[in-house]
Amino acid sequence: MQAASSAYKELMRRKWRNPLSHLRITIGMINQPAQASAFIPEPDEYTYYSDLVKPMDNYQVKELYAACDQDYTTVDGSMYFLPRGQESVVLNQGIVTENILGTVEIHFPLEYDIKGLTVEFGKAYPVDFTIVSDNHTVTVTGNSDGHYVTEDIFEAATFLKFIPTTMVNGQSRLRINQITMGIGVYFDSKKILSATKKESISPISEELPSIDFDATVDNQDRAYDIENEESSVNFLEIGQSIEAVYGQALDNGSIEWIPGVTLFLKKWSADDDEMSFSASDRFDSMDGTYYRGNYHKDGISLYDCADDVLQDAGVDSRDYWLDPYLKEVMIVNPIPVVAHKEALQLIANAGRCVLYQDRTGKIYLKSSFLPDMTASSDNEAYFSHAAAVLEKEAKDAYALTGRDYTVSDGSVYFLPKEQEGAAYLNTGYVSEVVADEEGDFSENPTITISLEAAYKCFGLTLVFGGNWPEEALLHAYNGDNSVEDYAVSALDQQTLINHEFPEFDCLVIEFTKGCPNNRVVLDRIIFGDSTDYHLEYGTELLKSPEGTQLAKVRELQVVRTIYGPSSEGTMELVRETVTVSASGERYTFYFGNASYGLSASLAEPAAGQSVTIVESSAYFAALEFSGVAGAVEVVISGKEYAVSTAKVRRQLNTTGSLEVWENPLVSDAAHAADLAEWIGDYMLADREYNLSYRGEPRLDANDLAFLENKYVPDMLIRVTEHTLKYNGGLSGTIKARRDVSYVAEAKNRLAGQ
Repeated sequence: MQAASSAYKELMRRKWRNPLSHLRITIGMINQPAQASAFIPEPDEYTYYSDLVKPMDNYQVKELYAACDQDYTTVDGSMYFLPRGQESVVLNQGIVTENILGTVEIHFPLEYDIKGLTVEFGKAYPVDFTIVSDNHTVTVTGNSDGHYVTEDIFEAATFLKFIPTTMVNGQSRLRINQITMGIGVYFDSKKILSATKKESISPISEELPSIDFDATVDNQDRAYDIENEESSVNFLEIGQSIEAVYGQALDNGSIEWIPGVTLFLKKWSADDDEMSFSASDRFDSMDGTYYRGNYHKDGISLYDCADDVLQDAGVDSRDYWLDPYLKEVMIVNPIPVVAHKEALQLIANAGRCVLYQDRTGKIYLKSSFLPDMTASSDNEAYFSHAAAVLEKEAKDAYALTGRDYTVSDGSVYFLPKEQEGAAYLNTGYVSEVVADEEGDFSENPTITISLEAAYKCFGLTLVFGGNWPEEALLHAYNGDNSVEDYAVSALDQQTLINHEFPEFDCLVIEFTKGCPNNRVVLDRIIFGDSTDYHLEYGTELLKSPEGTQLAKVRELQVVRTIYGPSSEGTMELVRETVTVSASGERYTFYFGNASYGLSASLAEPAAGQSVTIVESSAYFAALEFSGVAGAVEVVISGKEYAVSTAKVRRQLNTTGSLEVWENPLVSDAAHAADLAEWIGDYMLADREYNLSYRGEPRLDANDLAFLENKYVPDMLIRVTEHTLKYNGGLSGTIKARRDVSYVAEAKNRLAGQ
């Protein structure tokens, strides 16, 4: 679920909210072939610290080197000293001409029609300059910004030349930090007639996720007529980026914008009245085949597997995120020959992860289970048990010397002396350090909660013993990155912290102000809601939910696929005649079954002829020939793995069907048992709901929400399908499944009641 301000959440929860919502859609009309093939023909015309590739590959210039251009270098510490040689250059500076007022020339291998340019010149931008191409010249005067956009059309262009005459800072080199071959066409709420976003997801990666977006805009002025040669519609291309953002007016008159989608154009059409277009997610076009699967005797992490699949699919490393937890999940089996998106689906399921694309277009593989947590502290008293703060059992209390701490009602115990091997009562966390007269500590006591995987929660409760501290600071981390520092004051014995925390895999609670002359005694930490969104009658819901009892599953069987050495000798895997046109040419051959011990030979080699395997996996071998020209018969030999299966069973119900789950990546019994536990919990949640509601742009597929139900208080559901419709106002439908993974800590028991 997308984050939003408290004012936005309060407004959207009202029974009567402003029915007028906003929507903006931008289509990036970028000539992708021109963008991908653009190059700089004369590298010597540019400084040694230039990067002649990244400006065309959508990289930003974030930090600058100091240079001797007029009025360019600042002395505020924001710039870095320039390295002496190219090998020491680490900061992207974009394209920088060698000469003052130098010319930047970009070439294309073919003729392209380019509608518009978007150029980031940076802080030292040209005021007066000319853009020259084969058939068109643009003369610019009085430019006043480093961000320059033109809608001019450069027809049949094989080059673009930027010639500056006046720079904003005088005698300066011309720099191009980033350049895009195209511009964006923009539609706002006045133009948009209707739009529908539909997304679906499987919480256990049983199916591939999908996001589809359809929109219709007004075309009565015929601005998008395909017969108009300058119409933007003529420059639309399959695969161009589409971005949508939703807005809601707040009480103060401002509009809070919520990111909507970043998808890719699939089709479009226009008539005299309307223009319609559709877009879909990255997975829709990720249909290339993955052949690189290998058997790894010593194991390989699912993280490395997913990274290799995405790299092989040509996905930029900036466009995906893999849960670090996947580095801990090891497999040995090869990924079978499937489409790249299906390989990712197998990895997600094997890693108990959910696969999805976020609202910026980035692919995510993220853990989808309640992670194991451990608590620890390096500054606790000898009778303290920091790990016990996550346990539900009531805690015992010792009599302590803190001011006004110990009572004489028989509820506390005498504290034994510290001695090796002594057994102490079941206490929670007790700090070693004692607050002084002012409540300050010589060293602030801390307790650290480490999680198996990243987790997002919407509140937590701290349950203290007697004489609780006054203030705390919560430090949230995700990996090696600090994601939030959240201060809490006016603590009470049972303190509910009602706050939306970002995803974290480590939470450090630092007590910054204690009770004077007392230790910190923390009995329990209760992690609260996994969501703060409620679907209730009279507000969100437009009609009563339609519930369906799904078929019960009696037993779940998770199949283990076990690879072993072949009991047969080396066999002929491929025999084929190929025609080699030149020595060193590479040919690739594919196998139907996973194989190993590969070798290649020529059936009847002539003198000086040979063949070598230069790359291989369990499913292919790439060969290079030497001394061969013409037809030649090649033979690839090897062994096929012996494959057997076993099953791990989990009983779910006394009656129902038998469900067999097979993921070819799973071979280990413990791994299969974890998978059976995860999938089984999902199958136990055997109730499905169809809901009609007012519509909320924050909601995503796979989000959790509380659904009002008079029989089950605070019933938790997980969204599997979400449709959001816009026509000036919002409405939506939800398909959701009862969720049982977070039931242990229901929201009405946050305070330990």
